[in-house]
Amino acid sequence: MKPGGVARARVSPPVFWAARVLLAAGCQAELFPAPVLRAFPSAEPQEGGAMTLSCRTKLPLQRSAARLLFSFYKDGRAVRGRGPSPELQVPAASEAHSGSYWCEAATEDGQVWKNSPKLEVRVKGPSRAGAPPTLNPSPRKSAAPGTPDPEPPRPPPPPPSSSSESADHPSPLQAPDPHLYHQMSLLLKQMQDVQVLLGHLVMELRDLSGYLKLESRKGHAKRA
Repeated sequence: MKPGGVARARVSPPVFWAARVLLAAGCQAELFPAPVLRAFPSAEPQEGGAMTLSCRTKLPLQRSAARLLFSFYKDGRAVRGRGPSPELQVPAASEAHSGSYWCEAATEDGQVWKNSPKLEVRVKGPSRAGAPPTLNPSPRKSAAPGTPDPEPPRPPPPPPSSSSESADHPSPLQAPDPHLYHQMSLLLKQMQDVQVLLGHLVMELRDLSGYLKLESRKGHAKRA
């Protein structure tokens, strides 16, 4: 160090790499807004009719060159994996297509992904406009005078309780979401990587502080 000059410490590459990773994570988190899932022509289509699910999000102008991949889920299960098309076509809707849907938009490298709010789809049954009118049952003939009236039919026994069945077989709503577990594991791994990088950064800052203190003492000793 020259007299009257400023001491310059050399910072190792891991410190700059950690800063770049943290900066990139912050930028990618705001790469695009969360998508919105919409159904056309309606979220309550008629049975046998066509329906289109559209996963919509918007990239900013400075990120227009980025490419997103879209996937669709129903009741916790994937109905279509990641692909470039933001639409899911249903040519003929049926009762099996009713359920809770959501979509996911992700970057090609899989580092950033965002889910849409859930959309409830209810498929309506066929129209009953042409159904024949129901016929009223004919009145029952009265019994002959002096004979006792027959006993009215007894109500059917109540169905067995489903508590035992629900205990052995959990409902589909309680089934674990494998996609959620995958996202949580990726997030945990990224947090662990950031923790390791922060540990290296703290060690480098300690070394830098000790180096600056030592140089400061040498400067004071030379002046004395």
